[in-house]
Amino acid sequence: MSALFGGVPGRAVSRAFEEEVCISPAVEREIAGLSKKLRDKLTLEQMLRWEASLYPLVGKMSMLRPKKRVRLSRDPKDDAYLSLARFSRADYLITGDQDLLSLSREDLARAQIITRIVTPREFLERIEPGGRR
Repeated sequence: MSALFGGVPGRAVSRAFEEEVCISPAVEREIAGLSKKLRDKLTLEQMLRWEASLYPLVGKMSMLRPKKRVRLSRDPKDDAYLSLARFSRADYLITGDQDLLSLSREDLARAQIITRIVTPREFLERIEPGGRR
């Protein structure tokens, strides 16, 4: 969500969209649910910006339908992102969610997930010129 308000998360999202970004029906439902929760927390201006930015981004994403659900995160809602990462064989899952960031490479490997889970800053450091890959 913070990516829609600029800064490092916004730059990371912009850079990610230079490549393929994927979504699944479960992740799309999670985003829709987040929009409903935010109505009480954001100002009208912020909510309008959220909706005006989010829906065009979702429209640019490739819709995938993972065939197997991963059950790995402490937060069961995060398993939709892990299932998508596994199915898509994504290079990166960019997040600020501590439940996802706390997963070890070993846990991910046992779930057959090759995706690197990184913060927006880590993503930019890895992919920008002079950054690590």
